[in-house]
Amino acid sequence: MGTAVDAFLSFLRAFGLAIVLFPVGLATHEVMHLAVYSALGVSAVLQVTHWHFGVPALSRLTIFGLHAAPTGPAPVPFRILLANNGLGPLLGALPLLVVWLTVDRRSRAVRSALLANVAVLLFFFAIELAYPLLEQGGIDGDVLLLPELNYGAALVILGLVAGVAARRSGTPRFRVMPRSWPGASRLPAP
Repeated sequence: MGTAVDAFLSFLRAFGLAIVLFPVGLATHEVMHLAVYSALGVSAVLQVTHWHFGVPALSRLTIFGLHAAPTGPAPVPFRILLANNGLGPLLGALPLLVVWLTVDRRSRAVRSALLANVAVLLFFFAIELAYPLLEQGGIDGDVLLLPELNYGAALVILGLVAGVAARRSGTPRFRVMPRSWPGASRLPAP
């Protein structure tokens, strides 16, 4: 019973910290979009957006988000858009990944929260690349723009990573210690 409670508390710590870190990852990702646009010669600004849910039962709800938007009157060339959509989330994940690599392995809640946010940014990488490719191919990709998909999937990913980490924290780990097998000096006398 105690192990299940410990695992649940471990999940809550990791999931709560992952949610607290989510805006950091999201903001870093959008700032990286600005950096990529700037490096490629496209003027852009960071906007706070109002997203309306697409599901009819939730359509009155508004959620806020961040978006790096080009400011020029001309459309952004497809190759630049594709590079920006791919590099923004990947570059945004790098600082979180570096912190994850430096955090002590015993800090499981922190490590799982960081890893969960890296996984969310990889999800954003996938959908942000998919959208212009679908649109270029004549397929309507507007479903990828719904907040239910973006933030809903992000919550699921955060929860799954925290859940796996919590489950692993409740599982005894096999450790090989140096000289863990009784050495010759510790064997009983014949």
